[in-house]
Amino acid sequence: RFVCASIFLLTVICNVDSMLFFPSASVENYVTFSLSFPNLPELSVCVWLRVEDKHVGTLLSYATDDSDNQLVLYGRSASDPVYRRLPAASLLDGHWHHLCVLWSSIQGRFWHYTDRRLTSSGSNFQKGWEVPGGGSVVLGQEQDTVGGGFDPVEGFAGRMAGFRVWDRVLSPLEVEGVADGRGVPRGVVLSMEDIKEVHGEVKQVACECLEHCV
Repeated sequence: RFVCASIFLLTVICNVDSMLFFPSASVENYVTFSLSFPNLPELSVCVWLRVEDKHVGTLLSYATDDSDNQLVLYGRSASDPVYRRLPAASLLDGHWHHLCVLWSSIQGRFWHYTDRRLTSSGSNFQKGWEVPGGGSVVLGQEQDTVGGGFDPVEGFAGRMAGFRVWDRVLSPLEVEGVADGRGVPRGVVLSMEDIKEVHGEVKQVACECLEHCV
């Protein structure tokens, strides 16, 4: 696994825009956005991660007045059947890894990619559902109320780069292209460029290419 990660980064990976450094999992360390999601019957979320903690924690939390858990990408298992456990152990080695999670309301299909490789997929997950627009997007913490209700245990510690959300399911070739830094596919609805504020001790560093995100 480690050899593959090293080979993967021998080439220059660009189009990451910037990096976010979360020094610790804290209720004060999180990131908010100036934009929200539109209604999303399908989506793709991709991000570069570098984690040295024992767990991933919350990457993305999306809350509305109707539900604080409209969309959550969280690196710990959950017993609630509306969640699906995604493999995360390979991300905890202190190296950069590229993660993509794709979902469609049609048949409830989902796909999970790590470093360009499809690591899990399935169906009947939130089939026919639609992510409602107009809510609160937070990176690094899980919202129990809109814009708040944070828990340090659920926080993220590490580095994120190249975070983007698309309003469609990316093709396998598009996922590979994003991971290789070969441009940005159409349909982006949220990215690092839409960050409104970094809170607490989080630092945002401009870096067009991943090798400069330190």
